[in-house]
Amino acid sequence: MPVTDLVKAQVDVEATWGVCGTADHLLMGITDATLNIMDSVHQVERSGWYYPSDLVAQVQQHGEGSLSIDLSYEEILYMLDNFFDAETPATSTTTTGTVTYTYYNWAYDAPTDTTVTPSPLTIEFGAPNAQYQACGLLFTELNISGEAGGVWTGTFPFLAQEVNTVTMATVTDSAVELIRMADTEIYMDTWAGTIGTTKKDDALISFDLSVTSGRHLKQFGGELEPQDWGDTQWTGTLTTVLEFTAAVKSHVDDLLDPTATPIQRMIRIQADNDATAVSGNDRIATIDFYGTLVDGVELFGDRDGNVTISLTWQGTWNDTDSAWLGFDIKNVVTGL
Repeated sequence: MPVTDLVKAQVDVEATWGVCGTADHLLMGITDATLNIMDSVHQVERSGWYYPSDLVAQVQQHGEGSLSIDLSYEEILYMLDNFFDAETPATSTTTTGTVTYTYYNWAYDAPTDTTVTPSPLTIEFGAPNAQYQACGLLFTELNISGEAGGVWTGTFPFLAQEVNTVTMATVTDSAVELIRMADTEIYMDTWAGTIGTTKKDDALISFDLSVTSGRHLKQFGGELEPQDWGDTQWTGTLTTVLEFTAAVKSHVDDLLDPTATPIQRMIRIQADNDATAVSGNDRIATIDFYGTLVDGVELFGDRDGNVTISLTWQGTWNDTDSAWLGFDIKNVVTGL
């Protein structure tokens, strides 16, 4: 019988949305994976008898599910390349002594007035004797969080055009490096400042980023399965839990100024393994978020006897930087 501990997920980047591929990469760090066959059946409600009608028809079918993962500098690309536009990384080099190392920078920005063109995925799920594939898979939400003493984690709900049985391809493990909170810092700058300038030392306890694209499947006559997809307006929030330092107190006190405009900040959360990396192993993961402080502030949260503050930021367009959400990942991955 299938054993749940053996369930794994492996992917292929589709050349065309909905055209099933064969997995060539095993996702490392998966902690949970769900796949549901969404089957809609229409049954006539009344037929002139006391018994339920026998007039039924299957009218629609697609897939839904979710991936949960401990994020690494490498595997996060599959989620970002699917949620945002598919990217071609920029190349950079670093020379140490006589050795030159090559790195790749993957940059992602939320769309402005043009629909994104993501890298659609085929994902093979399963364990021995229970193997399925979801084709035309698109992530509908991006949820990334981290807490001091741990690593970045992610949960990514998805939709899929179709679900099929499959014999899973044989794919081997790959070497990845987890994104540690021990390497993560937070920067908070004024709305007209320069993002990534003002670091809040020894303050970040946790963060929780949640973004939705309103992504949905489109059903048309003549087909049982969806034949297209679309997005609506993107929205997002970032919750930061911080030690109540003097630097953090200033953001709270700004709320009490009756003449002040809404409190808006440019927030950068950046993990950099430089302190522990050896030459050729540098990795950086950066989240840039522009937000307005909402929901007020609950004073005097407690963490082991120390005061903490939870701040919720609502994604807001910054006219100067022409941005509200972006990611930048530096690693040695040349392509997906």
